[in-house]
Amino acid sequence: MPGIGLPSTAPERPVLPPAYPAVHDVPPPRNSVVLTNFEQQKLEDDLVAARDQQQAAVGVRLQPKKKDNQPQQPQRQIAPVSSRRSIY
Repeated sequence: MPGIGLPSTAPERPVLPPAYPAVHDVPPPRNSVVLTNFEQQKLEDDLVAARDQQQAAVGVRLQPKKKDNQPQQPQRQIAPVSSRRSIY
């Protein structure tokens, strides 16, 4: 029967089986240094500048910048619909 077995164009099997991945090798511990406020602000500013530059290059209109000097208005608390006075 010609349909049984490997075709004649199939590559030969390797002599040695492939090695298993090193599942028990643990990477070195991460550097736990946290960015300072200044470094974090500089990083955010650099990312915003890169985004603005890319948007300008493709012709997308830039988003208006938020003013940090204005205090944000507090969010209104929404009362739940159900209450003691509800008829349900």
